[in-house]
Amino acid sequence: MTHYTLDQIFTGIQRELEWIWKQHAAAGLSGKICLYSEKEQDVIRAKEPGLRLWFNADEIFETTKKLRRYYNDGGLPNSPLLLNPMVHSINENGSYEPIGSGIFWATAPLLGTDIFDPTALDRLHELGAITGILKRGENARAGLKIVLPTTEVAQVITENKVQGTLELFSLANLKSDIYADKYLLGGLVYLTKHGAYEAPPAQEMFKAAFANPEAVSRQNYQTLADAAECWVSYDREPSLYAKFGRNPQNIEKNLRFYNLCARDIALFEATGTQRASTEEQFEFLVGGWLPRGAITVMGATGGTGKSSMAHRLAVMTSIDWNEDEHPTWLGGPLHKDKAQGLVIYFSGEDSAAIVNARAAMIDPEGRSSRLMLQHNDFGFHPDGQKRNIGDFLRDLHKLPDISLIVIDPARKYLEGDEDDSEVVSNFFEAIEEISIKKKCAIVVVHHLAKLAHPKDTRDIVDLLRGSQVFIDRPRVVIGMMRDGAYTVVGLSKNNIPPNLGMIQGERLFVRDAENLDLIWLPGPKGVRTFTVSEEEIEQIKAAAEAEAAALDAKQ
Repeated sequence: MTHYTLDQIFTGIQRELEWIWKQHAAAGLSGKICLYSEKEQDVIRAKEPGLRLWFNADEIFETTKKLRRYYNDGGLPNSPLLLNPMVHSINENGSYEPIGSGIFWATAPLLGTDIFDPTALDRLHELGAITGILKRGENARAGLKIVLPTTEVAQVITENKVQGTLELFSLANLKSDIYADKYLLGGLVYLTKHGAYEAPPAQEMFKAAFANPEAVSRQNYQTLADAAECWVSYDREPSLYAKFGRNPQNIEKNLRFYNLCARDIALFEATGTQRASTEEQFEFLVGGWLPRGAITVMGATGGTGKSSMAHRLAVMTSIDWNEDEHPTWLGGPLHKDKAQGLVIYFSGEDSAAIVNARAAMIDPEGRSSRLMLQHNDFGFHPDGQKRNIGDFLRDLHKLPDISLIVIDPARKYLEGDEDDSEVVSNFFEAIEEISIKKKCAIVVVHHLAKLAHPKDTRDIVDLLRGSQVFIDRPRVVIGMMRDGAYTVVGLSKNNIPPNLGMIQGERLFVRDAENLDLIWLPGPKGVRTFTVSEEEIEQIKAAAEAEAAALDAKQ
């Protein structure tokens, strides 16, 4: 964890309080919230018990200064005040009455020999929660601080607790429920009956929320309650929750299957049902080419423009198109209703100058407004270990809507040799997880083996460089190659049934160098078929029958 000065810590707290008040305002709440120390000292200790500092959104700066004085600039003794984020109104007699909150929150520290459950982050991020890791002494993973903005006012349960607190705490999968309703302010150290816990600095925990306030994910209480009910009903077993999901109406049916497996997790893992509902419909981001919730590999010979087309896809998916506009990619329709979220473009080989120059050609008017450009430097963990793309993608789970992720090329984001099946499998597991959970399309650009000369695009899947995993794991492989003046594109691998709309055969394109596009040749000349159509089969059958009748007549 980065070391922060006291000035930085309290600047972060000020921003944290401002952000919380924005969530209250978004829920239609106004009034005052409170910084306090507990009257009793048996859970969280303070030099001055029973303190209360009430403030509204206009009093944050002055209140933060008071907070720093009570904290004694980090020296001992001090009173690290807790926050009660619940909004209160002032009665006629001057007393404060809680009216609700624009955020859910919970704190879940590790106690004694408890072990941090990393799957908790997946459960919480899937709901849109913002999480930060607590620190206790040398333990840099000593629990969780959890915050989740609401879609409606969170109702009051007790003086310091709203609906949603216990549900978030339950999903964290720890036993420290006496701390569940405590809100620890960023960067401060709180002395408790179980040790001194340091809350994550606000600059780290709320980094994405501070950078893009409009992208905040909100959740309703019922969804949160359903998730907690399913988590408990499935014995707090991550495998069950991950496969069965958080629809409480399915609990009885799903537990019946689990019981038929003798409640044996290993056996269940081998035979368990898929999480996806049978009512879920197959969907495209680009008709015929790119399914949502799946990985597509784009393999090509050199000089075919695969990076340009991958970049073009990212740009087009991040434009807010007008109703009368009909964008296409490789001749297929871009489904605008499925392209409303963030687009992440991982560019591992091209410099910023090249990427910017290409973007100017693809999108000269600069309409792309939801595109996040990311290279292959993801920083470091608190323990000094280098972060990888999997770590970064886990951070993205908190985003409410992701339409597309483009990774160009794969080898720049592997943690080892591309011929090592374990290395490549780890890479695919990381991207598959976010693809399924966010139902976003993922395109991975990958090179072919040296001196590869495909005869048609069907050959390309067998010419992909590196481990066999590159062939086995993607749902679709798009192959690209040059044929004289034309660029030929087809599905080299496709395990999606044709009746769901995947293209058949090869498509012929000409390159538009002005805006780095591939223009599909119109009519029959733009399609090379590998199979005989039903119409052609009927014609052949009719001709064969006629010839048989003619032969029979001669005899």
